[in-house]
Amino acid sequence: MNNHQKSTFHPLGDFLNPALALLGQGLIKSPIWQKLDFSNHPYLCKGLIVLFYKQKLIGFA
Repeated sequence: MNNHQKSTFHPLGDFLNPALALLGQGLIKSPIWQKLDFSNHPYLCKGLIVLFYKQKLIGFA
């Protein structure tokens, strides 16, 4: 497809992109996500870092 041509689903994408962006902003600002503050849990962060390095060493990522 030429870069200047629009696909059939282009109007759908024009609608969904802003809607998904607003949904994401709404979820981030919701009280549920504000209660789940993972920065206050260093053991969780440490576990995620260890898991990340193990995956890198094994070759999954």
